[in-house]
Amino acid sequence: MKKTTLLFAIILLAAAGVKAQTYETAVGAKFYAGNGTYGGLNIRHSTSEHTALEGSLLFQSGAIGLEGLYQYQGPITGAEGLQYFVGGGGFLGFGTGKGNNSTAFALRLTGGVDYKFADAPIDVSLGFDPFFYLTPATGSNLTLGIGLRYVLR
Repeated sequence: MKKTTLLFAIILLAAAGVKAQTYETAVGAKFYAGNGTYGGLNIRHSTSEHTALEGSLLFQSGAIGLEGLYQYQGPITGAEGLQYFVGGGGFLGFGTGKGNNSTAFALRLTGGVDYKFADAPIDVSLGFDPFFYLTPATGSNLTLGIGLRYVLR
């Protein structure tokens, strides 16, 4: 179902021919929905035409986390302002609830699409974002990442 939704969104945006442009830095919010829900503050900065860094301060009930991602990005032909991205990074989480003082570390993969509206300083992203936990126990978590950011420049 998630793959179908992502494919439909890409086709819809490409067919609409909506004009858009790329950006350098944007700040906003990012949410992960799936087996475990996180949400929080997010910043994405393009370091070159084809690379970007993304960081998040994420919150979950009884936990807080930091995320850092390195992404390769490129335009999708025929859909100005729409880019694909793939990459990876890490996640460091800290338990904050009563009796929960554990620390978690996860390797991260990411891949999806990013769209900057031409007539507004708004950027949206949709990605498939698995977490691969290494501590305190091993496991994985498959999530759908949704970002909404304000473009600074």
